[in-house]
Amino acid sequence: MAFLIIIMIPLATTEIGTDGWISNLMAEPMKALGYNAGWVLIYTSAIMMILRFFAGPIVHKLSPIGLLIVSSALAIAGLFTLSKTGSSGLFLIFAAATLYGFGKTFFWPTMLGITSEQCPKGGSLSLNAISGIAMIAVGVLGFPLIGFVQDNTASAELTANAPATAKIVLEDKEVFGILNYTAINPDKKTIAIAQQGEEASHALQVATKAGQFNALAKMTIFPTIMLVCYVLLFVYFQAK
Repeated sequence: MAFLIIIMIPLATTEIGTDGWISNLMAEPMKALGYNAGWVLIYTSAIMMILRFFAGPIVHKLSPIGLLIVSSALAIAGLFTLSKTGSSGLFLIFAAATLYGFGKTFFWPTMLGITSEQCPKGGSLSLNAISGIAMIAVGVLGFPLIGFVQDNTASAELTANAPATAKIVLEDKEVFGILNYTAINPDKKTIAIAQQGEEASHALQVATKAGQFNALAKMTIFPTIMLVCYVLLFVYFQAK
């Protein structure tokens, strides 16, 4: 049970954390194409809804652990390719979103199924406990960690390309009380633009975009952890 709970933490961050952030992330490339970024989230959610109607035959063909291994690999590919779509066309954006949508579809229900099989005496209490811990983890750990990666990357990009602007807008922050980093202060953006003009505005846009998409690429660490854990579970179940 403890091992399954540990796996649920990166799982919730991969699915819910990314979903809660992806509309903001894809805002600029989708706006440039004349579409609302919310369509990416709607599209991946529609994939989940449709595929879950056919979950039974898929699970029977691959086994629950096999399905989770495949899903983890697809989620890694989807998140990584999405991180490269900052200046891509509509087809490439939705192709990458398709990989991500296929990857995340079966994570949560399949994990609940495995929990039910491995901890039958726990009943609904076990299912609610593991889901609740996952939801708490994504709020307490997932979202702050995503913000940390995004802000840290953006500030590094700005410092390297526009140090004068960086001196104006960057401020010190910390996350979890132990990780110190610098982030762009939104209130100071207007000051920098007023003083330095279009040059500062362009530098801030480039840095923000780099932070967003670089953070998305680094999000692949979570499904990678899951992939390793699922392979270990597969080996354990086979040996057992």
